[in-house]
Amino acid sequence: MNLTTASRTFQLLSRIMDVRTATEPLLPPVAEKPPIPLGPVSQPFPRSTPESQGVSSRHLQSFLEELDRGRELYAQSALILRNGRVICEAAYGAQDLRAAKYTFSACKSVVSLAVGLLVDDGLLRVDEEVAAIFDEAGSGSLRRRMKGMTVEDLLTMRSGVQFTEAEALTETDWVRRFLGDAFKGEPGTEFAYNSLNTYMLAAVVRRRAGKSLTDLLRERLFEPMGITDAYWETCPKGIEKGGWGLYIRPEDLAKLGQLVLNGGVWRGRRLLSRAYLDAALTAHARPPAETGDYNYGYQIWVGRQENVFLFNGMLGQNVLGFRDSGILVLTHAGADTDFQESRYFEIVSRYFGGRFPDCLPEDGEAYAALGETVRALSAYNREAECIDARSEPFLHRSFTVEDPRAVSAGLLPLSLQALHNNYTAGVTSVALSVKGGTPELIYRERDALYRLPVGLGRPAVSQLSFRGNVFQVAALGRFTHDEEERPVFYIRLAFIETPCVRIIKLVLDGDCLLLRQTETPGVPYVSGKLCQAAQSPLYKPLLLMAAGGAEEDFLRYKTRQILSPEIVCRAAEG
Repeated sequence: MNLTTASRTFQLLSRIMDVRTATEPLLPPVAEKPPIPLGPVSQPFPRSTPESQGVSSRHLQSFLEELDRGRELYAQSALILRNGRVICEAAYGAQDLRAAKYTFSACKSVVSLAVGLLVDDGLLRVDEEVAAIFDEAGSGSLRRRMKGMTVEDLLTMRSGVQFTEAEALTETDWVRRFLGDAFKGEPGTEFAYNSLNTYMLAAVVRRRAGKSLTDLLRERLFEPMGITDAYWETCPKGIEKGGWGLYIRPEDLAKLGQLVLNGGVWRGRRLLSRAYLDAALTAHARPPAETGDYNYGYQIWVGRQENVFLFNGMLGQNVLGFRDSGILVLTHAGADTDFQESRYFEIVSRYFGGRFPDCLPEDGEAYAALGETVRALSAYNREAECIDARSEPFLHRSFTVEDPRAVSAGLLPLSLQALHNNYTAGVTSVALSVKGGTPELIYRERDALYRLPVGLGRPAVSQLSFRGNVFQVAALGRFTHDEEERPVFYIRLAFIETPCVRIIKLVLDGDCLLLRQTETPGVPYVSGKLCQAAQSPLYKPLLLMAAGGAEEDFLRYKTRQILSPEIVCRAAEG
């Protein structure tokens, strides 16, 4: 990290951690997230009973129920295929399989497929030096400094460059910064997971294809496979972020996993060479043991003990292809996990890592029980509830925020604010009305007003625009009381295109309203990240200056201040 980047990172971190002021972004905010409709996929997979594909319905039912019992897994959806046929699909709670989901790092594997297209076309070699591809590396000194770094080093996370995602949040020219940054080690030697390697691959694709990563994928893979409404965020220079930023429907992402499982063939048509995929699914680097039991190929994780490949994104976005049985398991989640350290991987291996027969006798009773479990997991199959007397203390009342800490609190989860460089100006009031028999939360910030229908018993879905970033939000609420018998309106907002959830508790205390907010992923995950950063000689000084301390207890306290505020509001007169 150079001095300029360190200074800018410190400024941004300081602004985020100061609960007395609204966070001012260092870079001009730009709307990155367009509205993406809820809808079915084009060219859907055929559906089959599990037994016709050699898998027991009761086996799948048990798997879904075990994910549901594992509360720390925060399961959101599951899609299971065998032989290119969907045999099970389920959405948990307020989630919706029709929503385009944010994939985090799982989209790195999609970038690898785009690289493979160029390799197949003879437009790129994996042994090419990166410096030869970019005009920015034209100076002799830069070429000498970068000598030896190849496209394959980017593919295998062995570039040795230090420039990371956190630093990119404060920069406008990521290619220039990557090419000019310091090295941690010799290229091609040490595995160091860094999403900017994948970003550079997206930039390589643009240079060699003469078109964007999205356009190449749309022409060569997405259109032939019926993948629609996929959207990839871009950097300030308009290049796809590569290592993150892709929204795609679960079934469309499963198509790309199935393409890999099929060795590059889709419905009888070869779209990608087996030679490239064989290289991509070969273990080229051995990540540290704490990441999990997988090696690393070309932006695709490869099982050490099992013949399995993995597209893996933080918080539980996973596509697992079991190459011996032809089973593909796609799941989305909101767990506090980065790689494969979650218990989820032991569960999915236990259920799908063995051998399966070609078919089983049909079992109508078991298949019906599986269907009943799937219906019970979804909150949309529950009965809507009517407003009753418990709502009366809240309805048609407005409460004005008096707490100075409110300038840093907003409706959008902070994780999404940081991800999109789109920070709240602070909450100023909350109110509750009724529209069409449904409670409506009216949440006013200094520069925005949000009206949000809140379903009782069954979620209500609406679109909310945060300075042009449009999210599908499923709101589910209930009127209750706390341990002191104070009226409480509990609201859970699922940003269903992401793993993020905003939880709001409105607690009436006389003429005061306590606005309690939290989010997932929340305090445990974020404070853990900060504590981990405090062990680094690179980031510890930044935390000391920005947060005022680097001790674990202090960092947890600061995280609670930011992510779980309790804000005092007063009833508005009249």
